[in-house]
Amino acid sequence: YGGGDGIDITLPAAADLSSHQYKFIKVDANGRGTITTGTADIILGVLQNKPGTVDTAARIRVAGISKFKFGAAANEGALLSSGPEGFGTATTTNLETYGAIALHSVGASADINDVLVRFGYMSV
Repeated sequence: YGGGDGIDITLPAAADLSSHQYKFIKVDANGRGTITTGTADIILGVLQNKPGTVDTAARIRVAGISKFKFGAAANEGALLSSGPEGFGTATTTNLETYGAIALHSVGASADINDVLVRFGYMSV
């Protein structure tokens, strides 16, 4: 998969996001990119770079293949919603939003692996 084929947009960073590369990002009330904090957030995409200060360009993958930082073990094909601090966690909750699909199984929290950035609602 390679983790490099996709569509990116750029927003100013809402804070120092240098430790949040490959996590879910949302748009804050000021139009800046910030990490998601839970399942109620509307996921914009996955942070591709490490912006270190407020208003530094945050490159966000909104579609395609991306590296991603998981919040827990997940199976290949899992639909990933936002967990705390932008980590993705597998969801099976009806009507919960998801922002990516796992392309490989991962065994632990903070593992990095490829996902397909794709948005939708879980339907069971």
